[in-house]
Amino acid sequence: MKTVDKYIYKELIAPFLFGVAAFTGIFIGTDLIFEVTEYYIEWGVDVLTLLRLFFLSLPEIIILTFPMAALLGTIMAYNRLSGDSEITAMRAGGISIMAIVLPALIMGLVTSGITIAITEFIVPGANYQAEQIIHQFKHGERRPDTQYDLFLTPLDSRTSRPDYMLYAKSFNAENGRMTDVVLQSFEDGRPRSVLEAEEALWLRDGWSFFNGTVYFLDREDRSPSLEFSQYRSREDIHSPAQAGKLGKDIDEMNIRELNEHIALLEQQGRAAYEERVEFHHRFSVPMASFIFALLAAPLGIKPQRSAGSATGFGISIIIIFIYYVLMTIGDALGSQGTIEPWLGAWLQNIIIFLVGSGLLYKTAKQ
Repeated sequence: MKTVDKYIYKELIAPFLFGVAAFTGIFIGTDLIFEVTEYYIEWGVDVLTLLRLFFLSLPEIIILTFPMAALLGTIMAYNRLSGDSEITAMRAGGISIMAIVLPALIMGLVTSGITIAITEFIVPGANYQAEQIIHQFKHGERRPDTQYDLFLTPLDSRTSRPDYMLYAKSFNAENGRMTDVVLQSFEDGRPRSVLEAEEALWLRDGWSFFNGTVYFLDREDRSPSLEFSQYRSREDIHSPAQAGKLGKDIDEMNIRELNEHIALLEQQGRAAYEERVEFHHRFSVPMASFIFALLAAPLGIKPQRSAGSATGFGISIIIIFIYYVLMTIGDALGSQGTIEPWLGAWLQNIIIFLVGSGLLYKTAKQ
């Protein structure tokens, strides 16, 4: 690594850490601290539990503050280098703008990678534990695994018609049990049978239904019936693990689980636009660290001798505001299917990337 690169990295790290502390403090002071205080006042939660909730909430805050800190840190670092004429000295020594900016881009890319890792491996588990704790002190019991009013309507990929329609009054993914079940089977798009059962259990590799009646429908719509104490359906019904994912909160899923959740929703004939937007956000939001570094470097390089941390902070707030306005618009359009979900999730990054690339090209030509 060149001496100049080491010097620039050193200049970037301190304001980046300052940005992490500053923006994390803002989120804690404007949101988290009020939630924790509410839990203490309204529910009488003990201090140790509040501390657990506090630290479990930090990972989700950090994935938002890292991109903001990358933006602020890059602007402040290059503002200082420019204000002390060090950028001018580097360029006079034959160092190109791209070489000067490269450390910021690499640091932004590394920060994006770290943020994706936190999003995938830490945030879902932390959110799940936090929700368990909150449910425990609000309801006095562990959050149940049971879902109520479960509907499954997977579509045939060839005909886009239902393979079957299943309703259960309650469903527990942990023990593989459904109660008050109604199952309607189809053949070539026509109803073939209707099954009603008191309960269904997952036994080995399939569902067995207990204490019910099957009505077999023929072409004349006559309905011969069969009463049973136990009946094994021929339908390839989702396993408890698969069906259970339909009731899991999205913010408690990692990327793989969310992708499987989307596939299950689409099998039910749902568009899953909102879920697809969220899937792409798992990458687009962390990549903002790199995008912000690309934009901030040419902004900071411009000669501004009077610029200081307050100016850099103000510029950062404006850019972050614009970024989240664009993200809100993209989310709304993508979640409604007006534009492709991936485009809705990446819209703000694409626009900021184009603006940053243009500024960097213009700065390099000066």
